[in-house]
Amino acid sequence: MIGDSRKKLLFVITQPVVGGAQKYVFDLARHFSLKYQVSVAAGGQLDGDLFKKLEVEKIKTHHLKFLGREVKIGDDILVFFELLKLFREEKPDIIHLNSSKIGLMGALAGYFSGVRPKIIFTAHGWIFKEEVPRRTKRVAIWLARLAAKFQDRIICVSQNDFYEALKHRIAPPRKLYVVHNAVDETEFLPRAKARAQISRLAGRDFAEDDFFLVNPGRLYATKGLNYLVEAFRNLQSKLGEKKIYLVIFGDGPELKNLKSQISNLKLEDQILLMGDVSEMSQYLRAFDALVLSSTKEGFPYSILEAGLAGVPVVAADVGGIKEIIIDGTTGLLVKPRNSTALAEAILKIAGDRNLAQKISGSLKKNIAQDFDFKTMIQKTEWVYKV
Repeated sequence: MIGDSRKKLLFVITQPVVGGAQKYVFDLARHFSLKYQVSVAAGGQLDGDLFKKLEVEKIKTHHLKFLGREVKIGDDILVFFELLKLFREEKPDIIHLNSSKIGLMGALAGYFSGVRPKIIFTAHGWIFKEEVPRRTKRVAIWLARLAAKFQDRIICVSQNDFYEALKHRIAPPRKLYVVHNAVDETEFLPRAKARAQISRLAGRDFAEDDFFLVNPGRLYATKGLNYLVEAFRNLQSKLGEKKIYLVIFGDGPELKNLKSQISNLKLEDQILLMGDVSEMSQYLRAFDALVLSSTKEGFPYSILEAGLAGVPVVAADVGGIKEIIIDGTTGLLVKPRNSTALAEAILKIAGDRNLAQKISGSLKKNIAQDFDFKTMIQKTEWVYKV
């Protein structure tokens, strides 16, 4: 736009795939594009879901050729220079970084670019909370501390992440701000239409009273899907004649292991791997419960969306989940890495319709009151300005 006096806001994220961090970037980019000159930079495939959605919104994108999720020293050095060039050409007033990897490289490139932008980093769950060897965890903490020295402000999507940052001395309190994720207006298909769409995607028919579980997200080890599959194996025998299915959306590095486990347990007929499906939240009313078996989380969008759709939630008690789910009131919480506890919670939902309606209704009310999208936008912009 000729003569556009609006400030430049540049978002950077590692991958343009279907995922929570990508949804966060898209939602912020779309809404801030009315007040800022917004652009988004990412690595990965040019036809990634995030790039496609931004193109529809006519938001400018930049493809970082060498940026990938895995650590590759040669490529990562080239990414640093890609970012340096991008920042010098675009001269953004604000750089908003997402993902631990880009949080470090983007902060360093922004600092040394000479442009003097304000550098914001959003921690979507700290990487040092993953199940990694102690030495790897110490390195991750050290790198997070290093990155924070070059970041002006750090947004924590949960109170839990804020406390973890303080506990591990990632940054001084003055740099840390809690801004919970929130969901913009979402259209959900009616249950019957949503079920029909799931049947179409799966290429098979289902009975109306079949019990459907859903797990959406990236297929990473931190999603604990091996515990969920193990929990699922004994559910059918305890539900009698009612047929039960588990529908898993998403793609990622754990796909091969997941397929192998499902095959070894002979559950291919009942556990359906759907791959990446853009805007899968519209199908949520097809399901009888959302189940998260994660060993690490930030503040998952899937729970917010399920709550607004009126779907009861069973979730492992990790990250910021307990800031949304009150056990027995707005959902069911279980200990992480515990297949037995997961199975027992699912059976409670399946066997008690009144309980399912009670907790889903309470969750919907709680989300509408406490996790308002406009509030999230206002708080984020306040962080940009302080």
